[in-house]
Amino acid sequence: RLVAMAEASLARRHRLSAGNAYLRAANYYRAALIHHPDPSHPSTLATGRSSVDAYEKAIRLLEIPARSVRIPYERTTLPGYFFRSPHARGSAPLFIFQQGRDAWPEESKYVIDAALERGYHCLIVHAPGQGMAVREQGLTFRPDWENVITPIIEFAIRIAGVDRRRIVLLGWSMGGALVPRAAAFEKRIKLLIPNPGVLDWGAASFASFDRFLPGVLPLLDEDPAAFDATIYQVMEVAPLIRWYVRDALHKHGVSSPSELMFELRTYDNTPTVHRITARTLVMDGTAEAFSVGEAKKLYDALRCPKDYLLFEAEDTGHLHCQEAAAAVANHRMFDWVDEYI
Repeated sequence: RLVAMAEASLARRHRLSAGNAYLRAANYYRAALIHHPDPSHPSTLATGRSSVDAYEKAIRLLEIPARSVRIPYERTTLPGYFFRSPHARGSAPLFIFQQGRDAWPEESKYVIDAALERGYHCLIVHAPGQGMAVREQGLTFRPDWENVITPIIEFAIRIAGVDRRRIVLLGWSMGGALVPRAAAFEKRIKLLIPNPGVLDWGAASFASFDRFLPGVLPLLDEDPAAFDATIYQVMEVAPLIRWYVRDALHKHGVSSPSELMFELRTYDNTPTVHRITARTLVMDGTAEAFSVGEAKKLYDALRCPKDYLLFEAEDTGHLHCQEAAAAVANHRMFDWVDEYI
């Protein structure tokens, strides 16, 4: 429906209306994939490609200062977009925005817009396990995230106008667990922002799992086959569990619930957090639902220059990644960035 609206407006040379309709269509296509019942179904790839197509048409029609890029990664490339700030003067800082388990990088537009207004360039990437990288190329999540971020930085510092000494790495949601791991090894990051910060994503995932299915986790180590059988039984009657398990298996490249849980245990920053040297802003909220307590644990474990930003109900940013309070999040985060960049 939205694509048809865009095409009708474009036929009558209403460029802005068409561009905005394409932008909304791209967002709707992505939203349709979040809880897709079968991530391996051909429609997931087709819908993802429709989103990309609509997004790139919106970029052209709305004259968004972005260009699509392909970032060399192992034996393939990662798709993404580089946004050049029209307000930059000379070499300018670069924001690398890392989304999490479910969101696509394009969904961080409100952060990108705020960065561009301040004269900061932005680079968003469909990393392994995310967006089109997993749907089109089969690239899955990996715990050693420095092997994802380092090629991205190598690509970024070759872009004219990017100040290699002022690189900011942001991680939202599961990205708040991935970027601390990357920063422990990638020393070209000047500022690090995990939102929410996560010390041990595996422990957080296990705690969430136990809240949904109390009493099942002990089976994992005692009898993995029995654990799998129990989870498959639950999947028959619980749509949310069925979706999560199928989706997570696909994004992590594993074949059983027990294999998934063993894999999640490897996403632990505890052994490497002491190596982080970038100044770090650990963001957190009093109503955080998916990694409760992990941000404070990360903050306490850091040995680098650090700050802790806790959102509370009073400032309305207390939900996961400040949902429904984007303006509040940008205000407080960018004040910090402006001071230390």
